[in-house]
Amino acid sequence: MNKLDLKNELESKFPHNQARLKKIECVYIPVTNAAVTKQFFMRHGLITLSPGGNVKLASGQGIFFLETKEKQSSNFVTHDWDDNNEEHVMESVCFEVEQIEELYEQMRAGGAKVSELKDSGDCGKAFHFFDPDGNKYTAWQDV
Repeated sequence: MNKLDLKNELESKFPHNQARLKKIECVYIPVTNAAVTKQFFMRHGLITLSPGGNVKLASGQGIFFLETKEKQSSNFVTHDWDDNNEEHVMESVCFEVEQIEELYEQMRAGGAKVSELKDSGDCGKAFHFFDPDGNKYTAWQDV
């Protein structure tokens, strides 16, 4: 079933015009060492820390880097994103940023693992970056 057919089916079965979920307040990311991950994000100017040491985005939303006993990542494989790749490694978080070209060059020069910066026209510009545990993220800027 395509996305439009599914949309129509779900809206006919479950009619409502306002979602109860307002926004994502925080995100939980598995890491092997929270201090190392916070240092990575701070080094590149991606986050600030609250007075209690919690990670904050410019919007005030939080990210929790939670240490795991065994290394794992928040990435997953999907066939539902890239029509040319049945095993696309998908990130679980896409961040909206400003001055994406400057951020990209700064992260690249600072030794971060980054993909190429892509201009997708009306969809904006984006690049992927990876934390020390290999968690994949997208930095995206609207046009």
